[in-house]
Amino acid sequence: MRRRGAIGPAPEVIMEVNMTAGDYVKTTKPIRSQKTGIMLPREGTFVRVVENLGRQLILVNFGTAGEEYLFPHEMIRPDS
Repeated sequence: MRRRGAIGPAPEVIMEVNMTAGDYVKTTKPIRSQKTGIMLPREGTFVRVVENLGRQLILVNFGTAGEEYLFPHEMIRPDS
């Protein structure tokens, strides 16, 4: 949360992602692909974590629907 009168963007909280390539993940809500515009399947495979402009993005492989970057809050591990 930003303080009143604070200058600059609010600091992002980087979450610890404890996954390895090949782990199954599920989306928390329906997500439309930014590349193709189709709705993505609810389950996919974790590929890797990247950081861009201070944000964590998680690359998920959705099989025939392709690979998409998701924010950590948009996915969960099925066993959690």
